[in-house]
Parts: sequence; C-alpha cells; structure tokens
Amino acid sequence: MRRLVASITAALLVVTACTATPTTTPQTSAGEKPVAGGTLVRAVTGDPKSFNPILVTDTTSYRYIEAVYQDLLRRDAKTNELTGRLAEKFELSKDGLTLTYTLRDGLKWSDGTPFTGEDYKYTAEATMRSKRTTRQNVFQNVLGAQDYKEGKTDEITGIQLKDGGKTIVITFSKTLCTAVEDLSGAGAGYMLPSKQFKQYFDPRTTDTSKTIDDNPLNMAPPASMGPWVFKDFKPGDRATYSKNPNYYLGAPLIDELIIKVYSDAAAIKAALLVGEVSFAAVEPKDWDELAKVDTLKGFEFADFGWNYLAWNADSTKAPWLASKLVRQALTYGLNRQAIIDKIVFGHGKLVYAAQPPANAAYKDDDLNKYPFDPQKAKQLLEQAGAKMGSDGIYRWTDGTPMKMRIETNQPNTVRETILQLTQEQYKQIGVSIDAQLMSFNTLLERIRCCGKDFEGWISGFTGLGPDPDQESLWHSRHIAANEFNRWRYSNPQVDQTLDQIHSGPDCNEATRNKLAHDVDKQLNEDAPVIWLYSGNNLIFGQKNIQNFAPTSVSTIYNIEQWWIKK
Repeated sequence: MRRLVASITAALLVVTACTATPTTTPQTSAGEKPVAGGTLVRAVTGDPKSFNPILVTDTTSYRYIEAVYQDLLRRDAKTNELTGRLAEKFELSKDGLTLTYTLRDGLKWSDGTPFTGEDYKYTAEATMRSKRTTRQNVFQNVLGAQDYKEGKTDEITGIQLKDGGKTIVITFSKTLCTAVEDLSGAGAGYMLPSKQFKQYFDPRTTDTSKTIDDNPLNMAPPASMGPWVFKDFKPGDRATYSKNPNYYLGAPLIDELIIKVYSDAAAIKAALLVGEVSFAAVEPKDWDELAKVDTLKGFEFADFGWNYLAWNADSTKAPWLASKLVRQALTYGLNRQAIIDKIVFGHGKLVYAAQPPANAAYKDDDLNKYPFDPQKAKQLLEQAGAKMGSDGIYRWTDGTPMKMRIETNQPNTVRETILQLTQEQYKQIGVSIDAQLMSFNTLLERIRCCGKDFEGWISGFTGLGPDPDQESLWHSRHIAANEFNRWRYSNPQVDQTLDQIHSGPDCNEATRNKLAHDVDKQLNEDAPVIWLYSGNNLIFGQKNIQNFAPTSVSTIYNIEQWWIKK
C-alpha cells in the first residue's frame, strides 16, 4: 500500500529548487545509437481499484496511474533530493506560511490542452470533496480547505493562481513541516486534467453531495501528462498505452506500454524467463534462480516501508486485542527471524517500530526486539487475565476462547506463507487462528476503518519516504472512515509528538527525527501492530532494455530514455 511521501524542510528557511532544462536526448549504452520502436510489457498481479489517484492508496493501482499522471516535484533518482518535475521551482517563505510553485513553460496534456495551475486547484478541490479519499489530511493547515469541504465556500481560498495559472500560491494557517512535497501532488499525488473532468464534477459549488467519486473517467484517463497515453483497459487482462508526444521530457522511444495481469508470482517468473515480460517485481524465493539467467538483469534496493501484522483494537470477536499485554504476547509468539531467513531469504531487515530502516530517523538500540519466546508469550497472556482451557486454547476473561481470524491477500506467496507460519506458531501459545485469503482489493475494503468484524491482517506500507512524518498512520484524529489509522491506535502523548513532527514549530530535520524516535519507542511498547520486516525491492528486466535502471524513487523514472536493443 502506497501513501504520499513527505519532505524535509530544514528550519523553514526560504527553499528554492531549480532544475536544468529537460533534455530529450537519451543516454546511450557504450556509445550505441538508440533504436526507436517496440513494446514494453510490465507484469502485475491485479487490476487497479481506479485510475484516479484521489481514490487509491495501493501500489498496484499506482503502477497504472504513474504512466499518465504527474506531480509538481519528484525525488532525484540518485541523490533522493527533492527536485522539480512539472514545477521548475518551489519556494517556502521564511515564516512557513506561504508556499509557491512555479510551473515550467509550455506544458501540455497529451491532447494539446495547456497544463496550468487550474489543473492543480481542480485536483485539490476534488480531493477535499471526495467521500472516499484518504488524502484530505494533506490540506489540514491550508486556509479555507475545511470550509470548502463543508460547503461553506465554493473554492479553497488558500490556493490562488497567478500569472495566467503558471504560479500556484498556497497559504497556511500554521506551519506544515511536510508542505513542500506533500502538496506537490495536489493532495492526490498526481494532477487530473480539469477540462475533461469538469463535465462530471464542477468544483465551483457549495453542494457537498457533488463529488468526483463516480464517473467513467476514473477508469479511463482522458489525457496524459506522463510518458504514456491511456488507450484501453481490459479487467483481469491488461491496460494498454501509447507514447505521449507532448511529454515534457520528450516522447518515449518505445511505442507502446502494456501493463499485463498475471495470476501469481510463478506466472510472472515464467513470463520473464521466456521474454514475454519486459520488467517486473519478483518474490524473494525467485531471486537466486533469475539472477543466473543470462537474458535478465536484477536490481535490489531498500524500500521506505515495512510489512506488518496488524490488530483491530476495536474487534467485537476478539476483545483481548484491546490489551497491550496481549499484543505484546502475540509479538513474542511469532518468530520473525524465521520470516527473514526462510520466507524472504535474507532480502529484508527486521524492524521494531514505524520508521523504516532506510530512514535517517530509524534507530533500534533502545527498542524491545521481542525475540521469539513462546513461554514469555504465555506468561503475558495469563498476566492479562487469560486462562488455559482443556483444549489447549486460552479463554479470555469473559470465558470466550481466544480464536480469531487473520486475513491477507492472494496471490502473494510471501504473505500467504507468513500467515501459515503465524497460524502454526500461535497454536503453540494457545491462540487459534482462522486463516483467510482474498484479493487485495477485497482486503482493502475489509480493513477500511472503522468496522469491528475483523481481527487481524497481514499487509504492508511502501513509499513512506525519507521524511519521519507518520501522523496519518498513528494520530487518533485519523481513526475515521477512509483514514489510515485502521488499527485504532490512540495515545495522547504520541498525538502531541506527532503534531510537533507534522506542524512544528521546529521543522529542523534533527529535531523531527528525534521526536519520531520518541514515537517509535512508545509504539514499540504499545505494539498496535507487529512490524515483521522491511523488505527489499527486487526488480528484474530483460537485458535488451537499454537505460533500464530502477531505484527506490521509481522503477520508471527515466522511461522516456529506454530503448530495446535488437
């Protein structure tokens, strides 16, 4: 699952970034002249929930969306520094209350329509009126955003356009440490073509029943600012794209992109081996085999994220999950080192709290490592009030057998195997697990806050970014429908610290990293989830694809430079 990455804005000084004029001359391999033409096939294991970035948070959907929509800023693929994309520069005022983006000259959608700040403001307002989005938190300090959401005004007054839409000026009620990058995607992560979408949702209204949530363009992007132009989508099969002649970095050399759906990781591996797939993410168990194939090239790099087993603290059927002692017991009762060694085959690191190891805020020397200890787990269960039954299953304080479901998505061999291991090991500590598998989109709907009819689930967060701000994951204000605090975590002291990380007043990187570690220490103790591991990204591509060089920033950041060597 993906969320907007956040930026580090040191000390809220004036920040200005400019990028060199984009070049349309691709790099070459060993002096060879690029050859135009051909088709790329990218493999995935599921359909998008939507092509509208306002409505999705999952990684699979973004594979489809990133081909056509863009944001104002991006992370440099090599340095990870924030730099311009559709914006040529950005500036945050000394007091941190005004953010200005300046667009590049000559930007056009694939249909020839100029790209302007109108597209930015449209996307922001569509996000604030959506009933299904998880993205509104980005605008919490933007003047007028809440009034617009509630229908008190017909625009977000804190977003104003100047110079014919080339300049976007955003004003805040108070500082927002993550403003520069969080707002570069207009809340949604990428901008929508306002001209086409206005026929379904005109934001100049105070009628809050009108939204962008239901319209045919959500599944058929009408214009592109990315390297590819959407052609068609066949559910369960593929999405097809042609190259965008108006892409601001230059039209791709390759003619066509196909994002093809495969049944599982085994089918993707087989397709890579025969050359049917151009590039794809693979599972850890397949790395060694594929690395020996002469026609393939592999890339491995750390991810800004983690995989987890989460608990629903408000579960009706498992009231014991509200107990910190029980959650700690369940953490001791799971052998996470075995997951690293036998399921992800060393392609990851153990993690003990919310900051991923790739983040500068991460440290674990003073965190409880929760080593695998079934006896300790039983002791904590009994300390919490559970009593062992004659069938080897603990009874909770009300006499209810400690039986519960844990759910995860298929096809995903890693998560399915972790679920099987969890079921076996929890039986040893007197807790019975009903393992449930479902599609990823179904799982997302199942765990949507704030239902009480599920107990636990295995999933992951990716793309958390190098900034330590995780306010949307752990703050109690986000225990709400369409929000990310799906585990119902609430701790007043953590809330206060998260507010400081998010809104300052001290936005210095070192200060915020220290505060983030304070949050980590409390999360480590409260154990609202079990952090399983932070996995590495494992990507393979055909060696005949020139200039293919995925990084932690993006697999396709330079796709306009790729070409296929015959």
